[in-house]
Amino acid sequence: MVFAMTKQEALSFLLTHIVIEKSHHFELNPMSLFKLMTLADEAEQTINRSEGVIPHEVLEKLAADFTCDDSL
Repeated sequence: MVFAMTKQEALSFLLTHIVIEKSHHFELNPMSLFKLMTLADEAEQTINRSEGVIPHEVLEKLAADFTCDDSL
């Protein structure tokens, strides 16, 4: 079975993982929203175009990149 992820599902996972699972607090402003949307788009493309990737691992890596960005 082929798994297809939408940008909305990726964004939902990213926000849930960052805020709920990692208890990371940040201000949701235009800059952070743009960054999250960009990461969700990257996740969607990576997951949908690559065989053998594990979706949650891709998303967790991108979430870690977001939380390490001190400019947000």
